[in-house]
Amino acid sequence: MRFPMRSTTAVAVAAAALSLGAVPATPLVVGIQDDRLAQPQVDPGPRIAQIAGARARMVRIDLRWDLVALRRPATATDPADPAYDWTHYDRVVAASRARGLRPLMVIWATPAWAADPAVPQGAFPAFSTRPLHPSDVGAFATAAARRYAPQGVMDWESWNEPSIPLFLRPQYARVRGRWVPVSPRTYSAIAKSVYRGIKSVSPRARVAGGVTAPTGDLDPQACPVQPDCRIRPQEFVRLLNAPGLRPPMDAWSHHPYPLRRPADTTPPKRSYVDLYNLDELFRALDRTYLRGTPVWITEFGFATRRTSQYPFFVTPAEQARYMADAFRRMRATPRVKVFIWYLLQDHADWASGILDLQGKRKPAFAVFRAQAGRRR
Repeated sequence: MRFPMRSTTAVAVAAAALSLGAVPATPLVVGIQDDRLAQPQVDPGPRIAQIAGARARMVRIDLRWDLVALRRPATATDPADPAYDWTHYDRVVAASRARGLRPLMVIWATPAWAADPAVPQGAFPAFSTRPLHPSDVGAFATAAARRYAPQGVMDWESWNEPSIPLFLRPQYARVRGRWVPVSPRTYSAIAKSVYRGIKSVSPRARVAGGVTAPTGDLDPQACPVQPDCRIRPQEFVRLLNAPGLRPPMDAWSHHPYPLRRPADTTPPKRSYVDLYNLDELFRALDRTYLRGTPVWITEFGFATRRTSQYPFFVTPAEQARYMADAFRRMRATPRVKVFIWYLLQDHADWASGILDLQGKRKPAFAVFRAQAGRRR
């Protein structure tokens, strides 16, 4: 059932989609993420069918380490180790491949048995605690590649938003009276281990790193919730460039969620890199060992209602119009090779889906389908 649209909205959506026709197409892999695909109780078949029906070419899948490995494996690089339960992800990958979708698998979420016991729990989920031994996640990545590379999985990401405490803790440590960022060093070890593990199995695989959140805190010394403050994406890039860190990656992933409506200028010294000042991220990368590295946008979206996690929102008609603008910008930016809309369907904590909570299509569905289906 389609989401009912007034005629003015329909005209606006169609005009927005058609207005992109004059922009020269660049190679751009378009995809969708569906959070429900990481839930073992969810049948992935109908969900994948909806994503394919929107003409996406890629599906981003959270490969939750903590859900696959509930206990420590004896031979962690062996996907057949009895500690691993791949049942649900086998179904997700099979459904994706059957529909001709490229799975992008994101390895993250520390199991309790692998967590660093020296890190206090805090207010964030347990899976955000850094692993005591980053080699453990690399061994898991090796096992995952051994299981899914033969099934055609070639695209991977190392962790998710390691620049914020929701996904990696701690971000800072107190050293001689000052707060010093420590998550870049943690992340470097994780990313090196994941990259090495996947490439040892599948040398032609594409492994993206960074996977940065859009915003951070300008002054960590003044942050009231240390050690759980955030690192700005451009600062995270700079810190990873330190000698001895510099994890290898085939692309840098970023999540440039908008904190405002589409804009062509950005005031200086902002704490964020959204879709409208991506050049700042490019410049940060090009000042480091990652000069010229391709960029993947692996989460982006406009919410259509306020949620606790993402208070900025627009109307459904504006979401469709701004989505069209985002496609125009991405097609005009050759450095961006992947563009993933987050997400397929709204849930309680996020509302940027192209389907609403009841599964009805928002106006943005038509724009996404038209743009994803464009010939390259």
